[in-house]
Amino acid sequence: MAKILVVNGHCLGEYCDVIDIPLKGETVTARNRRYTDDGGKGSNAAVAVGRLGGSVAFIGKAGNDEGGVLGQKWMSEAGVDLSHYFLDDSIQTNVGLCVIAADGSNIIFNFFDDRNSISPEELKLHLSQCIDAEYMITGFELPWRTSLYAARLAHSMGIKSVLNASPLDSSIELDDLSFVDILVVNELEAAFLLKEESADDPAVQAKKLSEIYGSPCVIITLGDKGSIAYKDGEIYRAKPYATVCVDTVGAGDGYLAALIWRMSEGDDLGT
Repeated sequence: MAKILVVNGHCLGEYCDVIDIPLKGETVTARNRRYTDDGGKGSNAAVAVGRLGGSVAFIGKAGNDEGGVLGQKWMSEAGVDLSHYFLDDSIQTNVGLCVIAADGSNIIFNFFDDRNSISPEELKLHLSQCIDAEYMITGFELPWRTSLYAARLAHSMGIKSVLNASPLDSSIELDDLSFVDILVVNELEAAFLLKEESADDPAVQAKKLSEIYGSPCVIITLGDKGSIAYKDGEIYRAKPYATVCVDTVGAGDGYLAALIWRMSEGDDLGT
């Protein structure tokens, strides 16, 4: 049985290139429209854990179409357990459009329909068969109520629940997240949850988020400045690793995958 479960979205990633990220009201020329080996935040994380050699299973569904079949191919090639991934003839696989600028920055448009996602009833059936898992990663590329249901159910089963609260918008209602063992957000998402017009010190933000929402561990990713975590009254800082950037799509998914993989292997935030 897999140590790590991933319960989040899978979609077909479509890409195009622009010189600069568009401004409001601007018309730009996009080139090199393409599909690539990339899915949603859930399948990205599952593939990353699998490629790192971790023990991981993906719980979810997609349409019985090109996007669903490609997800099956990409995840299976990475060694992901797909016993709980299924294709449904009655739905369509969601699509994400990733616009990549010349400097590697990006903007992503998710064309999602909640009806194309796993339901809480389906989730309960599959998650109940994974009692030996240690961590479960979820996020808001599923309907947010389904993601919170997944985190609450995993926590009640003794599985450490990890919520990547992304993407965020004003329709999402969050209050008590004490059942979320690890809450992961980026700088913009932290400011959004704290209703800050300008970002506070990340260490202060992480502590505030833990106090307001009740999650005992809060991690804020800081892009090229690394990341910061608050847990049990302690602040942990991680420096970034220098690397050659192709583009930044999926960077947060890769970070989360590597973090939880290492924690599943016995590391902690201070390692």
